[in-house]
Amino acid sequence: MRFTEGVIIKMEEAGLEINPKLSEVDIAYQILKKSGSGKNFRELMQQVCAIKGINPDNPQLMAAFHTQINLDNRFAYQGQGNWGLKEWTQAKVVRRNISYAASRPVPFRRRSLQDEIEHDESEYSEAYDLMPAEDEEEWEE
Repeated sequence: MRFTEGVIIKMEEAGLEINPKLSEVDIAYQILKKSGSGKNFRELMQQVCAIKGINPDNPQLMAAFHTQINLDNRFAYQGQGNWGLKEWTQAKVVRRNISYAASRPVPFRRRSLQDEIEHDESEYSEAYDLMPAEDEEEWEE
């Protein structure tokens, strides 16, 4: 097995004592929680593998780990390959600016259906009356 010396040294300097019997995702959560900042996926993967004592160069293991992080609600993608914890992000705040005038009910008067029909018919007939009468003689008998 091949492990990067720098990853193990960084973990020892940071004082990360994590139980290797935990799942990969739980170990990644502990690493991010203790570090307090987001990490690149590859760096996070190397640290998890160093704790578990497994080879980090296995592409199937990397794909499985990436899928697990994607599906776990505790993690948040920060962009550019970096992952962090969802608890670090602030929830969306919906702000509404409601003035006094907007909070009062506005009176609304609807015309009756018959009034609307008559109004529409009058508009149509006015437009029809404005059309030039060129071929009236053809249609008259």
